[in-house]
Amino acid sequence: MRAIIFDLDGTLADTEPDIQNAFASAFCGLNVPTPPAAALRAVIGMRLEDCFGRFLDGDMERAAEGARLFRVWYAGHYMDETRPYPGADASLRVLAAKMPLALCTMKKWQFARKLVDAFGWRDLFKEVLGAEEGFAPKPEPAMLLELCRRLDVKPANVLYVGDTAMDAGMARNAGAPYAYAAYGYGPAESVAEFPRVASLGSAGEIEALG
Repeated sequence: MRAIIFDLDGTLADTEPDIQNAFASAFCGLNVPTPPAAALRAVIGMRLEDCFGRFLDGDMERAAEGARLFRVWYAGHYMDETRPYPGADASLRVLAAKMPLALCTMKKWQFARKLVDAFGWRDLFKEVLGAEEGFAPKPEPAMLLELCRRLDVKPANVLYVGDTAMDAGMARNAGAPYAYAAYGYGPAESVAEFPRVASLGSAGEIEALG
């Protein structure tokens, strides 16, 4: 491997509590009962409009309003309970001394960069690419391929680390090896069909990828 690219939510940081609260606020604003936590966890990492569309019978106009309400709440609460996974910080620092690292997330880019800054990771990532920067959402490979281009590394020589089927699918579609963050939000059965070079039991194991 000549570079490692990471997902953020459920891979490097446990963002679920603040995301769940943002969903609850948005569904309240829509006057719709909040879906069960497990159902919401299953859509973390998807484009927000698609997340809401799943629970609003495909009504994408209301889904867009749900996404707007989510973002309004999240803007003031994205760091209430969000924390890096134990071992993530130390692992990233070890790897950053060995090879280029980058971040590829469906989190809106402003929040991705704010979290990177809050965790003290700005100098560890050569590139940070988030949602709404003109690229098709995961599992389309465009975001990952763009990061490979910026890092000047072929996809076959880049390891992508993520926790969901969307991450695994993006890696496969880009022709990049994939490592599964089994401690994250995507259950093992969701990635069973995808090839992977490693399954990680904790963020502390990320260090061994280098």
